[in-house]
Amino acid sequence: MRYLNKVIFLNSAHIPYAEIRVDGNVHFIGTQGVGKSTLLRAILFFYNADKLHLGIPKEKQNFDAFYLPYANSYIVYEVVRENSAYSVVVSKSMGRAAFRLIDAPYRKAWFVNDRHEVSADWSEVRTRILESDARCTITPLVTSYEMFRDIIFGNNRKPDMVSYRKFAIVESSKYQNIPRTIQHVFLNSRLDADFVKDTIIQSMNEEDVSIDLTYYRSQIEAFEQEYDDVMRWLRPNKNGEIVVRKQAEQVIQRYRSLLYSQKQLEEGRAELNYAEKAAHDMLPVLEEQIQEAEEKRARLARLVGEERGKYSAERDKLVRREGAISDDLKRIREKRLYYEKEGIEEVMRRVASEAALLHEQDSLKQTYAELTATYRDVLQKYDLLVGKVEAAFTAFENERRKAVLARENELNVWRNELYARYREQEVHVRNMYEERQKTWNENRIRLTEEISALRQQKIRIQLTCHFEKETGDYQEQLDALKDEERQTSWQVADLKLTCDQLRQKCTDEIKEGEWQFNQEAEELVRRRTALDEEIQSLTSLLDRWKGSFCEWLDTHKPGWQETIGKVADEELILYAQDLHPVLAGDSDNTLFGVRVELSGVAKELRTPARLKEELAEKEAARESYVRELAQLNGRREETLGQIKKKYNRQIREVADKQHLLEAQLQQIPARRKHLQAELTSWQRKEAEWKREQTEQVELQLAQKSQEQVRWEDEDKRLRAEKEKRLKQLAEELRKTEKAEEEVVRQETGVIHEEITRQRVEMETKKAELRRSQAKELEGSGADMSVITSYEKRMADIRQELEYIVRKRSLVSDFEKDKREYFDREPQLRNEKKTNDAQLEDLENKYKLRMERLLSQQSEADKTLEARRKEHSGIHKDLASLKAFRADEDLCPSESYTSEMRPTRKSCGTIIGDLKSLIISIHRELDQFKRAVNAFHGNFTAKNTFHFPETLVSDSDFYDFAANLCEFVEDNKIVEYQTRISERYTNIIQRISKETGDLTQHESEIQKTIRAINEDFVRRNFAGVIRGIELRTQASDDKLMQLLVEIKQFNEEHQFNMGALDLFSQDSRMEVNEKAVKYLYSFSRQLRDNPSRKSLVLSDTFNLQFRVKENDNDTGWTEKIANVGSDGTDILVKAMVNIMLINVFKEKASRKFGDFRIHCMMDEIGKLHPNNVKGILAFANCRNIVLVNSSPTTYNVEDYRYTYLLSKDAQSFTQVVPLLTRKQ
Repeated sequence: MRYLNKVIFLNSAHIPYAEIRVDGNVHFIGTQGVGKSTLLRAILFFYNADKLHLGIPKEKQNFDAFYLPYANSYIVYEVVRENSAYSVVVSKSMGRAAFRLIDAPYRKAWFVNDRHEVSADWSEVRTRILESDARCTITPLVTSYEMFRDIIFGNNRKPDMVSYRKFAIVESSKYQNIPRTIQHVFLNSRLDADFVKDTIIQSMNEEDVSIDLTYYRSQIEAFEQEYDDVMRWLRPNKNGEIVVRKQAEQVIQRYRSLLYSQKQLEEGRAELNYAEKAAHDMLPVLEEQIQEAEEKRARLARLVGEERGKYSAERDKLVRREGAISDDLKRIREKRLYYEKEGIEEVMRRVASEAALLHEQDSLKQTYAELTATYRDVLQKYDLLVGKVEAAFTAFENERRKAVLARENELNVWRNELYARYREQEVHVRNMYEERQKTWNENRIRLTEEISALRQQKIRIQLTCHFEKETGDYQEQLDALKDEERQTSWQVADLKLTCDQLRQKCTDEIKEGEWQFNQEAEELVRRRTALDEEIQSLTSLLDRWKGSFCEWLDTHKPGWQETIGKVADEELILYAQDLHPVLAGDSDNTLFGVRVELSGVAKELRTPARLKEELAEKEAARESYVRELAQLNGRREETLGQIKKKYNRQIREVADKQHLLEAQLQQIPARRKHLQAELTSWQRKEAEWKREQTEQVELQLAQKSQEQVRWEDEDKRLRAEKEKRLKQLAEELRKTEKAEEEVVRQETGVIHEEITRQRVEMETKKAELRRSQAKELEGSGADMSVITSYEKRMADIRQELEYIVRKRSLVSDFEKDKREYFDREPQLRNEKKTNDAQLEDLENKYKLRMERLLSQQSEADKTLEARRKEHSGIHKDLASLKAFRADEDLCPSESYTSEMRPTRKSCGTIIGDLKSLIISIHRELDQFKRAVNAFHGNFTAKNTFHFPETLVSDSDFYDFAANLCEFVEDNKIVEYQTRISERYTNIIQRISKETGDLTQHESEIQKTIRAINEDFVRRNFAGVIRGIELRTQASDDKLMQLLVEIKQFNEEHQFNMGALDLFSQDSRMEVNEKAVKYLYSFSRQLRDNPSRKSLVLSDTFNLQFRVKENDNDTGWTEKIANVGSDGTDILVKAMVNIMLINVFKEKASRKFGDFRIHCMMDEIGKLHPNNVKGILAFANCRNIVLVNSSPTTYNVEDYRYTYLLSKDAQSFTQVVPLLTRKQ
């Protein structure tokens, strides 16, 4: 029996020193605040080692500060074992409570000296302990509370926990709910079904019974992946199309088209070699033809040049003349504008008055001088002045009349010249029009000849076949294509047969290789299975060592290996756990009282150490077999891979040829259509050519006819134009003469007006002089007003003369330009018209002559150009060929071939076709890659068909497409259907099995609950509680419910599951769909609960309570917060928790031995004494000790120990034992 025996407080919780025995029911009494709950929490701390769940209010000091306030504060727990006791010391380390375990009963002298002082130095305490018992073991400081709980409750299977096994009061790895249950009793926590479930389950066995959801996550994820991958090949969309198959067909089609294009590229390179040789052979022939054409062209060019030179000379002459005339007319316009802007008429009028002004100036000067002379006679002076004025006017008048006569003489000379120019122009116009009529007659004869030639040409066009060569070529190609189609079909059929034969050989060799490897593997598996059985046997013995007779002998009977070990059966005796051995004391070296000499018995005893050695040897041998199996599998995979690789290479070569030919066959309809279209096109071109040529000839005939009409109209126009031109000349003569006469009239009129004006001015001056004379004679001095007027007039004349001087050059320029330009303007205009007519006539003549020469030259040029073009084309083709072959992108070195393929195409055409084909191949390659990527995009990196994760190089794409061709042609999807169906049937079966393993404990759970219910009925000492009952209900866990459904589904269809095909289309479709639905639902549940790692036994059912208290009934519920009054509530919850502890205790006691546990109930005074007596009896009959507290004492006879707690003057708690009842 193991149990907590006493608790000792040293300077702890305001208790200087107290020893409290707890090996029976204990009752703490005392008023409020003396520390009853403090003692109960200290006892609870031994079991739960959890400072946060001791019920310490937040506003009070924490556990460390309250229970261990000083360096010499300790709490010591003494625990009794079967043959000894040990102590647990709680002290403060690094500011928090820590544990040390001492393998000896508690002694006060360890901590308290003779002076009643508690030591704060642990080294001193350690020394005292070892002095009292040198063999005593003291453990290192245990700072982990979880580790302390593992020590006390015996979770000590780890190697580092072996030294602590002797300190366990029980051994269980599933103890966790027991300290919680004890604290629930103390804290009066509400009852929770999940906690009760876990407690019941943990009491049943030490094994973890669960379903590993992590494993299924990977499996179901793979199922979804693989099932979806396969269904993509089978499931149509809403349009009835299977997208993946359609995309696969596109990949195959583009792959074969690409292969065919590459074959065309190879043929094109061979044709290029042939065209290159033909080009080199053609060059000398073309060079000779070019030389002949050049000689003919040179002769015609010379004639054209001569004609052009003659025309150019005449035309240049006329053009220069026309340019000179145009320049003169332009200059006339510019000068007229210039002179108009300068106001030339006013300027000329003012300049013309220069002589008069000079005379007037001289006269005014003389008069002014006379007026200012003081020494002359007045009469004489004025007479002289008047005479000078008259003389000045006479001189002015004579001068201006001479100017009038000169201008009239100029007019007569100009008129004579004008009539002479008119007569010359008239003669010139008549001669010009006669020459143009002569040219028309020549054109009329030429047009008649050309019309006759065009009619003959029209007849020749109707009888000519222009595209005979091209239509014949395409007809020959169509016939050849028909033969090619027939031959290719035969080759494809032969290659398919070869592929099938190679695949069959590969399959046969693989089967034979697999059979051989399977034979070797079966032998290794058989040996490994035998070792597994031996290892299981050894492991079973080692597991049974703990608590076995053998372990007991190691402890109590040294040297037993030479006595009992030689005669006792290993399994039945030595490793048995239910023999209950006891030392007899007087039976050493005897066998049931009979002394036997065993020294001669040579039996090998397998101690646990020896068993471990054997186990290690067996496990090493097993590992060796596992390695051999792995190596065998590696060799198997390598060998089978080599076989597949060998045949795959051969199949690939044949399949590539087949695919190429199939691609070629696929292209034949398109090629036939293309050739037929080309033939039809050339036939249409032939008809179109004849039509166009005929239309051109007819158009030329129409043009020539129109030209005849035009020339007749031109003759009429010329005659009318000649008459019109002559009339224009006469009219221009009249207008020019009249205009000039008007100008002369106006100029002479201006002169006469000046003479009149001067005469008036003369008379005015004479009158002024006479008035000045009269005034001067009357006075003594001169008349200053007259002098002033003379000065003013002389200033005006000076200013006007200055203006005349400035403008004299302008008038001179105008008179010069008038003679040279303005007077010649009508003549220049007539000359321009005449020159234009001559130029037009020259153009017509030149055009007619050049048309004949140029027509001949054009034919010669076309011939020469055609030859040169052909020659240049060949050189250009050869240069293009050189550049083409130098371009690594278009013509890589590996593409070189010396083969030739006859063709009529030129190098340039072939190069263009090859470039187009290469570009097309690149485009097709891009389209092919896009098609592959579109298909490949349907599958993830971990796809079922092992399609590669990434495709980088072109060869990767080609290999992918080739494999896809094989995949589709061999209909391998059927193999995957079968494989996945078989594999994932096992998932459903495994789910069913593991769910069954989990739910098979249902009966044991029911048995345990039934035992709890019966135990309450049988041993219920609390009359107020009429009944406490538990029951199980079906789990409401959706995941658990789903797995149960899957299990039922598997059981219903277990005879079909082995052959289940998830993709079948037969009568099992409904079953298959349901199977897939279950797996998808399972997957969805796993995704919805990503953190859930497993399903445990507690998930398989729900637990409910029902409590009957007097006339109150809680009904079935999963949680109980309050039942009746406070006292009743405490009582019910305590009873349920005690029953749970008892369940654990009874199961653990069977394996480890009996032990005792304490439950603490604070303020038990809330219960009626009868109920207190009942709860004590309820716990004690289950070997559970109660430690209660209340203000006063009652039911003394029911407690073994009664302690009175009180406070002294220093507020220290005093614990005084009032009563100790002997057992």
